[in-house]
Amino acid sequence: MNELNFLALALAFLLGLLHFFSDMIRFSEDERKYRIISFAAGISISYLFLDLLPHTYEAAVLLREWVFVFLLLGFALFHLVEKYIYQHADQKKLAKELKEVHSISFFVYYFLVGIVLENKLQASVLEGTLFLIPVGLHAGLSTASLSRIHGEIRENLWAKIALSSSSLLGVAFAILVHIPSLLDNISISLIAGVLLYIIVKEFLPEKRKGQPIFFIFGIILFLAFTLIMTIA
Repeated sequence: MNELNFLALALAFLLGLLHFFSDMIRFSEDERKYRIISFAAGISISYLFLDLLPHTYEAAVLLREWVFVFLLLGFALFHLVEKYIYQHADQKKLAKELKEVHSISFFVYYFLVGIVLENKLQASVLEGTLFLIPVGLHAGLSTASLSRIHGEIRENLWAKIALSSSSLLGVAFAILVHIPSLLDNISISLIAGVLLYIIVKEFLPEKRKGQPIFFIFGIILFLAFTLIMTIA
C-alpha cells in the first residue's frame, strides 16, 4: 500500500464518522436551514457540472453511448425504488420497508463512492479532494434528512455501523482488487446520476423556499477553490 491508499482510507474513515454522528445534525424550519441547504446545493451543482459530468463524458471513450445509460440508471433507480414502495407497500409496512430500501441503496451508493474516491486520489489528490467535498455534504445533510423522515432508521447500532463503514469498505475493496477502467467509469456514471437525483430532490428548495444568494455563494466558493487548487 502507498501513501495515497492510506489517505483514501483515512478520508473514508472520516466520511464514516460523519455518517455515524449525522443524527446529531438538526435543522429547524427557518432561514438558517435553507441557507445551509442552498449553499450545499451551489457547491454540489458546481462539482457535478464542472468536474463529475466532464469525467463522465471522458468515460464515453470506453463506454460510448452507454455512459449516458448508466448516468440515467443511477438517477432512475433511486427514484423508482422509493416510488414503488410508496405506491405498493401496505401502509403499516411502508415506513419499515422504506427504511430498509434507503439503507440498502445508500450502502451500495457509498460503497461505490469509496471505490471512486480511491481511484480519484490515485489519479490526483486534487480530484480526490474535490470529489470528497460534495459527497461529505451529502453524507451529513442527506443522512440527517433520512433520520428526520424515517425516525429510527439511524438508531439501530448495527445499521449505523454498516452504513458508516460502506465507504471504507469500498476503498479497501478498490485497494485489494484491481478495478478495470471500464467498471470504474461505470461507477462514476452511476454516482453522477445518483448525485443529480439527490441534488434535485433534497438540495434544491421548492418554490419560495431557499436562499438564492447562498446558492450563488456556494457556486463562487467552489469555483474559487477549484482555481486555487489548480494553480497550486
